[in-house]
Parts: sequence; C-alpha cells; structure tokens
Amino acid sequence: MSESIVLKLSGKALDSTAELLALFKKASGRRLVVVHGGGVEVDALFSSLGLKVEKKDGLRVSPKEQMPYISAALCGMCNKKLQSLAIACGLNALGLTASDGQTLKVECLKPELGMVGKVEPYKAEFLQMLLNNGITPVMASVAIDSKGDMYNVNADHVAVAVAQLLKAPLYFLSDVKGVLDSHGTLIENLDRNSIDSLVADGTVSEGMAVKVKSALHASELTGRSVYIASVKDPLLCENLLAGRRLGTSINGQ
Repeated sequence: MSESIVLKLSGKALDSTAELLALFKKASGRRLVVVHGGGVEVDALFSSLGLKVEKKDGLRVSPKEQMPYISAALCGMCNKKLQSLAIACGLNALGLTASDGQTLKVECLKPELGMVGKVEPYKAEFLQMLLNNGITPVMASVAIDSKGDMYNVNADHVAVAVAQLLKAPLYFLSDVKGVLDSHGTLIENLDRNSIDSLVADGTVSEGMAVKVKSALHASELTGRSVYIASVKDPLLCENLLAGRRLGTSINGQ
C-alpha cells in the first residue's frame, strides 16, 4: 500500500486548472488528501454582498453572522470546484470539512477574531477508511465543534494537522516556486537554523515567513519533510506523487 500524501492548495493554486487536471489524472490509485482555503473567493463574495472585510494579524475576523457566507465560499464554491476537477479526472473525490468524521478538533483561537478556530489532530480512522476505499478527500478549511458551532480555520494549519495525523509528507502549493534567497534563487533545502537566519535578516518575511514556520512545525510533528512549491513546476506530478522534493524542502529533524 502506498503512503498518503497531503496537498495544501493556496488560492492562487486553485486557479491553475490545467495543472490541477494534470495532477489529478496522474493521481489515480494514490492516497491523496487535498486541503484548501479560498480567501480570494471569500473576499469576492463579501464585495458582491457589500459585507465588511476585516483582518487582524493576517487572519480574517469572522463574526458568527458571517459564517454562512464564509462557508458558502469555502465549502461550496471552492470545494466543489476542486471536487469536480478531481471527478473529471477519474478520482472518487469527496468534499469534506476539516472536522468531518472527528478527524480534527476545533476550538476558538481568539474571541476578538470571532469564529476563527484552531485545530488539532483527533482521529485518523475516518480518513484512513476513505483512503483505504479509494476515495480522495477534498477538505475545506472549515470545522465544526461538538456544540455545532462552525469555525473558519487557516488552511495551512488544517493541512499541518492532517499531515500530523497521517504521518504523511506535506506539500504547500501556490504560485511561487519555493523559498528564494536574496538574489531570487530557489533554496532547495532548509532547516531550523537556516530559517531563523533568513527570517532575521528579512530575506524571508510576511506570508512566506509564516508559511516556512508552519512547514517547520509540521516537519517536527510528522518526522517527515515538508515542501513549498509552485503548482506550475514542470516536475509537479512526477515528484509530488512519488513523495520526492519539489521546490523547497523543509526538514525539522
């Protein structure tokens, strides 16, 4: 039995239809879990409805009354788009929230952010059952707690928790080829010391700094390398499905 692979797609990667179709076509028979967010789609929906967008520390403030719209974008538009692409490629794809089957537990991150949640791994049985039966889970970054309250969760954190649960390699795919040095050259491998140096001197900053720290944390938790790469990498299918390095490899061991 092949090992599981966790794939986290950024909003930019969601728009790379041709590349995703090629990947999904090659993924037949593989144990692939797809995790996604969709902040761009949420912003577009809010704009069309005249709703206020507020962010703190890079996180979307999510009042309870806005959760039906947030979940509509994430669990509806984004999730069904990806599920449809996967099905068109012959995969038996199933759209899920991050908490379905008690896979992840969620609780409020900070009250001032509203219904923004933090997740942790809980039970692997549901995902393993799906994967064992040839089903490809496509997970939106929304989770529901035991009281039935719905939370908006950072998709990177969902992917890290799933990778931890499955002890699986994790790939963060976006529109950038990986972590770049001060000359714009791809850095193939990073560890804690090199990440600390790059963040300290400002070479890695803002969103990428958050992502590499999440990747390092995921590597430490899973004992596996984590990869930051571009969905447009010509070696995407070959290396990702084989569990090999793609873009920048981050190793916390």
